[in-house]
Amino acid sequence: SRPLSRGCACRIYLVCTSMFRAGADRYTVENIKTIFRQQDLDGLGTISSDRLCDALTEIGVRVEDLNSLLLLYDKRNADIKYDCFIDWVFGRELDTLAAVPEWSFVTWNIAAINNNPFEYYATLEDEAGYEELMRAVQDFIDDPRERDVPVSEVFTPAMFETLADVMTELGWEGVDKVRLMWSEDFSKRKMISEFLKDKEIGSKRLASMPDRFTNTINNTDGRVMCRPTVINNYHVEMADLEAWFKQWFDFMFCTDVCVRDKKGNCEPKKVCSLLQPIKRAKYPAVTEEEEAVSVPLQTLALGIFDAILVHILNSCAASAPGGAIDWHQLKVKLCDALVVNKQRNVINILAEQPAYCNADVIFLQECAGAFIEAFRNNEKLNSKFWLLVPKTADHCRDQNSLILVSKAILEDASAAEELDLSGETLGNVRVADGDICAFTVPLQVPGQQESRRVLLVSFHGDTAGLSSTPVLSAVRKLAADAGLPVVIGIDANTYAHKDPKGEKKYVQSFLADLEEGPSPLAHSWSGSDTTSWHTTFNARTFLQPQLNKAVRFEERHTSKLTDNHPKDWILFSDSAFEVVEAAVKDNTGQLAFKDGVDFPTLTFPSDHAVVSTTLRVRRDGGE
Repeated sequence: SRPLSRGCACRIYLVCTSMFRAGADRYTVENIKTIFRQQDLDGLGTISSDRLCDALTEIGVRVEDLNSLLLLYDKRNADIKYDCFIDWVFGRELDTLAAVPEWSFVTWNIAAINNNPFEYYATLEDEAGYEELMRAVQDFIDDPRERDVPVSEVFTPAMFETLADVMTELGWEGVDKVRLMWSEDFSKRKMISEFLKDKEIGSKRLASMPDRFTNTINNTDGRVMCRPTVINNYHVEMADLEAWFKQWFDFMFCTDVCVRDKKGNCEPKKVCSLLQPIKRAKYPAVTEEEEAVSVPLQTLALGIFDAILVHILNSCAASAPGGAIDWHQLKVKLCDALVVNKQRNVINILAEQPAYCNADVIFLQECAGAFIEAFRNNEKLNSKFWLLVPKTADHCRDQNSLILVSKAILEDASAAEELDLSGETLGNVRVADGDICAFTVPLQVPGQQESRRVLLVSFHGDTAGLSSTPVLSAVRKLAADAGLPVVIGIDANTYAHKDPKGEKKYVQSFLADLEEGPSPLAHSWSGSDTTSWHTTFNARTFLQPQLNKAVRFEERHTSKLTDNHPKDWILFSDSAFEVVEAAVKDNTGQLAFKDGVDFPTLTFPSDHAVVSTTLRVRRDGGE
């Protein structure tokens, strides 16, 4: 008979032995035969082909492999002597197959920074008011007409004076200059066309920067505190602007919080003390004068921004054609799924989905400090995985890359050694603290005493994806210098379409970069159609700070601004590994991907799909 393909035989063998994988026994043909003897109720040494198919299907063997197997064996209509069958399937190659190290990998950008329940369009079943509200807000901002009133009618002079007084009492520098900016400029601006839509305010980060630091604060005592605004999980109703301002002022200047700094230390302070100067070196649109007064200036811009959003929501909800909409209750429903229970939902997906909780290595990106605590408090995950955290982890920024390594293949976390990917190693490439997590790890070979040291890297690229190739080049050089193979889980922020200005990383250019030079990298996606590799599908609403990225409700599936790109990758040393199972993407938490669905959803908490794959050490490399 014709020889059985190595891939089919290997898959059958691995499935049959997967239930014993956590043990230390060396698997033999006898282990496999035992499974079938349990199906031989008469003790005749034979089993029907139907019973054999049922048994193998129940333990996960793929139907196409079964059909191929039985066709080759030519025993589809007869009782099968299973001892002969197993010997035929594996023969003398069983030990060789077993000796080839194989590990499963998962990568997921959990998007910890997305605390705004209205940032992306979502589907709320039986909630007609949601779509009506989103369309009304869109119309208000797109075509405000007489509703485009001066800022001073929303953020009133009395509000400004109260704000200026407290900033002066705190000793902030530049309050007098900001007072002049208010009276001669900001107070007179039309709130939509000249403030919300002002591109300079966006490029200077005058509203988005303070929003990042104060939107949602994770205290070291476990409390989560939210600024009174539309775009977070703040749960108190803001029925009018006077009620809102009192809540906002008390939060910013009278509320104590305790958060960890970049070094992980904690010191109680007022919320307003979390604000950081906006540096002209990083944001060139900021003038020298604005940089000097950037703390009081961004505080004013944040107050104006929040006031405008509260005004828009209250106005749109009250004047809805179908009757008044309770936008606060819609917000609560979204918050429960996407914010309040986000860490729990992420942990649950990782802990309850067998493909993830039984994985060998999980790469994570954009993890909040709170995720680290949630992981340590989850008995199931904590018992299965070691958590590798980079020394540069930033507990304020909440965008850390982490690595989980199964305790089944790593006896002690102390054996993992962190590699420094900063300073001269990266040259002129700017990488924020916590974005890179790189460790050399001795991975235990299942069923054997030996281990193989591999460089594992989790990385979150910049928004444009331009740092991805330089960082990967540095990783390749480090790995080559150390004589180690590498596996990388990365949100590369690569884009499906070529940017004429070259300001975003084009996926085809990225693929060419992987192959160029020494120590080339391969990826685990199958085929060449990159549209099937897309791991994001979402569009921003008009209720978020970057209106230049907002998409109209009816255009969210077709707009060029919709984030529908191949961003997430599992990369590996091409000379050391080969793909056993191609990449699988998941936007449901159930190891399934639903095309055309905006995510995050009420049941899937991230705007990036989970990607998983299985790699095997090449026989001619990776020793």
